[in-house]
Amino acid sequence: MKWIAKYDFNQLYQLTDQATVLDPMSAFRFEDFKALNENTIILIGNKSLRSFDSIERGYQAVIFISKDRGKSYQELLLPEQEMISIKTSNDYSLVKAQNRLPDNSEKISLYLLDNNNLKFLKIDEYLYDDDINYKKFNGKYVIYSNRGNLKLINLLNREEEYPLPDDLNNQPFYLTAQGNILTLQKNQIISYDPKTQNKQIIKSFKSNYDVLLYQDDTFVLGKANLLKTSATFYNEEEKELYTLDSKNVNFYRYKNFVCDYKLLSSINPSIRYSYDYGQTWNKYELKGMFATSRPVGFYKDKFIILRASFHDKPDPEDRGGRILIGEFEK
Repeated sequence: MKWIAKYDFNQLYQLTDQATVLDPMSAFRFEDFKALNENTIILIGNKSLRSFDSIERGYQAVIFISKDRGKSYQELLLPEQEMISIKTSNDYSLVKAQNRLPDNSEKISLYLLDNNNLKFLKIDEYLYDDDINYKKFNGKYVIYSNRGNLKLINLLNREEEYPLPDDLNNQPFYLTAQGNILTLQKNQIISYDPKTQNKQIIKSFKSNYDVLLYQDDTFVLGKANLLKTSATFYNEEEKELYTLDSKNVNFYRYKNFVCDYKLLSSINPSIRYSYDYGQTWNKYELKGMFATSRPVGFYKDKFIILRASFHDKPDPEDRGGRILIGEFEK
């Protein structure tokens, strides 16, 4: 593994006084790391106001975005107290944040972020108890749910809205770039077009399957064992690829690439990664640093995003927390 970026947050805030040096481990509570493409990286979390002003209290929702693969970042602040989640595509991201009201209820705010000009558009605002949700955002379309009533919405113009069948509440499904719904029904993949309400069989298989994974226009099919303790996965030609069980269910996977990062926060942190579904492994030990296993981000099978703190550097200015980008080497 090759470290292609090590970012110190002092660079962003231009702090040079060692008494005020920021440590991202303590000044920020990160919630998620995302890589939109080879160069664009987004970090979301909550910023401790007290770390910057001794009078201020609490947290503020924050987004850091890099356009140069982690070599520099720009800070974007939201008025809300807590960042909840971000759903990304190459051009737009759907950002969810919240405020806690005096009665301890939660008020949700939803924003559409233009990843290119970094401008926000407020999409919706509602109480957590309203049972409203926005799911499966794909950069243009999203599934809107209001107490179980579903519809497809085009968030870029808000002019396209199509009701969806209630039975989607009880089954997993995928939303394609064109706005079609993909579901698995035994040995068939069904495509449903909300605009015309037409259904079409787009793929049939010899065996029945329980799980459908859909990534980069590629299908992977899963079949659970009788006790539901493991599942075996197959490609579109029904050739066996790998098996998931309690030992490897949380590994990151992208096509034939798999990364085991559960030892990142151990005394001797390390990463294992494989390019053959986990049959053979490469291992990299993170020497001279402490790392955390949450959050961790990935870009396909190219690189990993994590936070770590260096402790064995002779120069004090080289110690402390960093956002690291590690490139996987075959």
